Amino acid sequence: MTTVDLTALRRDIASLGERNAHAAQRSTFDLGDNEIDRVFHEGMQRGAVHEIFAEEAGDAGAATGFAIALVLRASPDQSPILWLEEDFAAQENGFPYAPGLQNIGLDPQRLIIVRCASPQDVLKAASDSLGIRGTGAVIIAPWSNPKCLDLTASRKLLLTAQQTDVPAFLLRLGAYPSENAAITRWLIRAAPSQSSGANAPGHPVFDATLIRNRQGMTGHWILQWESDDHVFRQIEPVSGTMVSAPSYRPPQTRKSGTRPY
Repeated sequence: MTTVDLTALRRDIASLGERNAHAAQRSTFDLGDNEIDRVFHEGMQRGAVHEIFAEEAGDAGAATGFAIALVLRASPDQSPILWLEEDFAAQENGFPYAPGLQNIGLDPQRLIIVRCASPQDVLKAASDSLGIRGTGAVIIAPWSNPKCLDLTASRKLLLTAQQTDVPAFLLRLGAYPSENAAITRWLIRAAPSQSSGANAPGHPVFDATLIRNRQGMTGHWILQWESDDHVFRQIEPVSGTMVSAPSYRPPQTRKSGTRPY
């Protein structure tokens, strides 16, 4: 695997970001469904850390797809998106699949994937990337629960994201929740899609539980992602405003060749 020069990467992303430096940036974003967006009061913070968990190993694809959908809501322009991933995560869950990215609405040309040898390298690359104004979003994917991803490290990521208004999405596969500075925390399960007719596949559907929301209430929804319009629509209504976090255990891991996204 090619060694990544983080200094060169920072310079390259900065030059790409200059194309969008004067584009309208929102300090908040929403999901696109008025009923759900009410729980965030004034919207989800753009310059913040948002955390996405897969409940079980089989939900890794769903959690990844949900994270990408949030990225597209937070960064609707063509600014570059960084995907920073630990090598072991790629070995366990496969590699992003370009046609799958296109199907969910993400142009693969926007995506810059950086694979790192250790979780420390992932966090270092994340800090560098979040510090570049003009970056559309940063997906941060260490494997499991590394000790280096503690409250202090997550606060540093949050402060950097707030300073540059660049959203950070912590994709937590093979992991369980622990104390950190994330503004929102989502638990994602796979859910069946509804056919669009003639046995054609339907839109992606997610069983999404918001188990932490520092901006308002929590809740549980079955959400359909409409890839063409880049919006979420709820299939089932909100199930209350406050939900308690279930008991977690580290999900069983399994290996696969290619992720759907």
